[in-house]
Amino acid sequence: MNEHYPIIAIAEKRWEAHKSDCSGFVRAVAKDLGVPMTGLANQLVDAWRQDGMWTKLNHDHARASLLSAQGYLVVAGLQESGHGHVVIVIPGKSNHGDAMGYWGRLGGTGYKNKGLNFAWKRADLKNVEYFARFVPALAMKP
Repeated sequence: MNEHYPIIAIAEKRWEAHKSDCSGFVRAVAKDLGVPMTGLANQLVDAWRQDGMWTKLNHDHARASLLSAQGYLVVAGLQESGHGHVVIVIPGKSNHGDAMGYWGRLGGTGYKNKGLNFAWKRADLKNVEYFARFVPALAMKP
């Protein structure tokens, strides 16, 4: 883990309080960066799709990882019936080549600094959508 990236420090700061709430965790990290967000996971994905401030990365986890190291707040989400799921993407790749992230998990404990293959089933990863938004506070180089 490269804790020199500002997004990792912010995620660490917010993880404990929101490790059992994926959307609460994403909203808390975004709030620290001055990026307003409201709603639960499915609503957040809808908002990212519609808000012109977010760059749609579609299903490109490699680009998501790259942008997370270049001053962008990068989020990922998958809408599902009932409750969807959302995560904060951080720089790096897992041993399986997946993007890395932090997330809370409703009714359990999420993960930090883990491959997104732990956030979703392998079969669902191809449907995860990624979004990026430039945030000057994240543009510091490690």
